[in-house]
Amino acid sequence: MSKLNEREIIEWDLTRLYASLDDETIFEDIKTVLREKDELVRDYRGRISGENISARELRGLLEKSESLLNRAGKLSMFAYLNHSVLTADSATQKLVRKMDDLEAALESGLMFIKLELARVSDDFFSELNECDELKNYRHYFDLVRALRDHQLSEPEEDIIVRKDITGKMAMLNLFDEFTSTFEYRIFIDGEEKVLTESEVENLRSHGDEGIRKKAFESLFRKTEENSVILTNIYNSLAKDWDLDASKRHFSSPISMRNIENEVSDESVQNLIDATTQGYSIVQDYYRLKARVMNKEILLHSDIYAPLADSRDIFSWQEAKNMILEVMGNFDSQSGRIISGFFDGEYIHGSIIPGKRSGAFCYYASPEVHPYVLVNFGGKTSDVLTLAHELGHGLHGVLSSKQTHLNYETPLTMAETASIFSEMLMTDFLLDNISGKAEKLSLISKRMEEILASTARQNMFTRFEMAAHSIISREFLSFKELSDLYFEELKLMFADTIVFFPESKFEWARIPHIFHTPFYCYAYNFAQLLVISLYRMYLEDGDVFKRRYIRLLESGSSDSPEILLKSVGIDISEPYFWENGLHFIQENFLERLRDIIDS
Repeated sequence: MSKLNEREIIEWDLTRLYASLDDETIFEDIKTVLREKDELVRDYRGRISGENISARELRGLLEKSESLLNRAGKLSMFAYLNHSVLTADSATQKLVRKMDDLEAALESGLMFIKLELARVSDDFFSELNECDELKNYRHYFDLVRALRDHQLSEPEEDIIVRKDITGKMAMLNLFDEFTSTFEYRIFIDGEEKVLTESEVENLRSHGDEGIRKKAFESLFRKTEENSVILTNIYNSLAKDWDLDASKRHFSSPISMRNIENEVSDESVQNLIDATTQGYSIVQDYYRLKARVMNKEILLHSDIYAPLADSRDIFSWQEAKNMILEVMGNFDSQSGRIISGFFDGEYIHGSIIPGKRSGAFCYYASPEVHPYVLVNFGGKTSDVLTLAHELGHGLHGVLSSKQTHLNYETPLTMAETASIFSEMLMTDFLLDNISGKAEKLSLISKRMEEILASTARQNMFTRFEMAAHSIISREFLSFKELSDLYFEELKLMFADTIVFFPESKFEWARIPHIFHTPFYCYAYNFAQLLVISLYRMYLEDGDVFKRRYIRLLESGSSDSPEILLKSVGIDISEPYFWENGLHFIQENFLERLRDIIDS
């Protein structure tokens, strides 16, 4: 392990998309997409509902719409990827606004396809659905029909799409650009440092208790300092979601997300209940951690404290080499795909002012290679995050054999390859370290990351359910939202940590609850799902690999339930989630206890 050399960290090359922000091709492509969208609407609107269209003509319509979505996806990728590293730049902000307008115009123009397919007679729909010429779109047709009871009239749907530009999208752009300007001033070694959010987040796992506490307080106080704006943004976005869900006759706000994720309310509730009942794993872990740290009880700022003095700073090259070795050993095709992200400069890894915090993999079209953003600081967790996002990238590349309407998976499946890659990386690291301190450090970190993907995301989901239930009726103040969040914190941690006054403010710095209501349970779903997949891999590697690659290649060509049954998993069984939690208990918590006691 060597000291991080920031100069070797790659930054992506977006010129494969467009030459620059002022590339004339961008504006020509926007005009072309809008013109062809208008032509498509003129030629086909009313023909499906009038049942005056052949299977071949309908396939032509769907293929043309996919072509438009692919080209718009490329435009959006260029805009949003630039914006993610230059959030305060006026040129990127303007381009993002143009993309908001384009996406809204495209969604508004093409919505007639879904609305008309939903409302044709059962006989005509069955005729289309059974036609071999349309077999590629059968799952899409099923989704459209499943949503028909929740669709509004075309004028209503059009108004919602257009108003979102100045409503929901405007709020989200404000949230992103506002929070990206946050600076964090912390005194370290007698010197005031001005840090980014990612840099302060890294300090939460610092070996010095005082620095951890300063980082914790700095991060969480920032939300309180900006509570007026953050509270209003959250209330507006949640209320917007709830009004939409109510107008569409969903039984609850989360039900609207569940149907988009192609899972039943019952399955999601089983997941939430099982994880909540399994909070004892969280509490057992933090009691064990307190014992190792010779503390009677941990402070909230200690939850990510290192358990052992291990040198875990990796260079970018070391991280790259390890990930390529792991993925290549697992599957040669997967290794080549991941190598392409590095060789083709599809990754932005450095930490720079104005860059958004966290990490993501962006793919919007099967015709455009995915891009990955991370804030690489050299820690073991950064290596695992890079492996995680490249797992998403692998999924995006493999599923590109699908056409656009079968490309992007629902959220419940979206984390499958990313978490599986983390599991592979964890085992590799454990196999290649020998010292007790390093093993203790790695397993404790992985335990914390798994708890963050399961129990913590479950806590966010429960908070959202409680908050949306009230916001649908009345505005919630910053204090009221913070008190709701604190109840969930106390339920999860119980008496295993000492909270700070700032602890309850954490909700306001969770981007997913602003951007994508009820996204968070997808992480929990995927973590427990991947545990089952990983068990299969350990038991029957070669057979499993072939099934796993086929699963990733399938994209969203069928429902999660059907796709997972092809690899031997039944998510409808309540005990499925409990088995995953038992695996965490046995293979991580007990393994950690054995190392401590050895």
